[in-house]
Amino acid sequence: MPKRLVLPSLLATLLLTGAGCITIGSSGQPGTPSGDGGIFKSANSGDTWTQKVAVPATDGTKRTIGGASVSTVVQDPSDPQALYIGTTENGLWMSLDGGDSWRTTPQVSRGAVTSVAVDPKQKCTVYATVENKLVKTEDCTRTWAVRYLDSAADRLTTAVAVDSYNPQIVWLGNMNGSLFQSQDGGMTWKLTHAFDARIQRIVMAANDSRRIFVALQNKGLWRTDDGGANWKDLSPNYQKFVGSMDFTDLTLGVSEPKLIMFASKYGLLRSRDAGDTWEKVELLTPPGTTLIYSLAVDPRDPNVIYYGTATTFYRSQNGGVNWIPKKLPTTRAATVLLVDRSNSAVLYMGTTKFKQ
Repeated sequence: MPKRLVLPSLLATLLLTGAGCITIGSSGQPGTPSGDGGIFKSANSGDTWTQKVAVPATDGTKRTIGGASVSTVVQDPSDPQALYIGTTENGLWMSLDGGDSWRTTPQVSRGAVTSVAVDPKQKCTVYATVENKLVKTEDCTRTWAVRYLDSAADRLTTAVAVDSYNPQIVWLGNMNGSLFQSQDGGMTWKLTHAFDARIQRIVMAANDSRRIFVALQNKGLWRTDDGGANWKDLSPNYQKFVGSMDFTDLTLGVSEPKLIMFASKYGLLRSRDAGDTWEKVELLTPPGTTLIYSLAVDPRDPNVIYYGTATTFYRSQNGGVNWIPKKLPTTRAATVLLVDRSNSAVLYMGTTKFKQ
């Protein structure tokens, strides 16, 4: 029986302090060295992009998040206009107008935020992994409470997911491969499984929250069909594809719930049976020659696939038979892609500047 971790009452109600300001560009215009990052939005499935980085200021100063490197973009399940972005150094930002403007969450304005999850039934309840913590707000980011704190400051929390059927169930992964579960909204935790590599993503099937996928750094993709009681390593089903163990991104189908699109150093793989069998998706570049940083599938049409690299955005409208490449509107890599759930023509792209 896994040991349940009970947070001390003081920790469970501890509010984060120490608000800080993001180091942001003053111009935010595409092409400037410090201002061509942040978030881009397309209203036509990626044909054209507009940088969306404005930060309104009461003193009239022009401020942007054009200098931010984005690690995750999440859309509120109940409000498509509400977006959250996690950054590699500058904390969490949110938009309530579809990305037209952004505001910081003062208590989570510093550090790396690698994963964000919004309660599907309570839109003001949001979780975020920040350094070695999991933080939670229940009042639309006005205040935050620490709901998990690792005793080692350098042991980062890396992934969080909320059960779509029962939002009191929360899943949390860390860089050591520990997978925790809470059944009371983050007040108490138990260790449910110990993987042997960093947990990169935790994703649930659209039609059954008991089916969960955990992607590990260099150690493959795992699946449970019974809410975490048993886990199956899916990598023996696809590891014949050289480089496929080096995970970069994945996305699940919504209209086709058993669909998995999996990106790795090999390229792009697809499963239509929840990971039991796999096929390669032919790209315009040979396998292993182009690193895919981001991946998305239209929730209404699984044949519409998008992926991003360091220089190029790709779109297929026929399941990967043909691809349309377009140069990115930035000097940075396209590290996150999101398809708007209310309008499939609308895409969001998060960008990252990698250190040379």
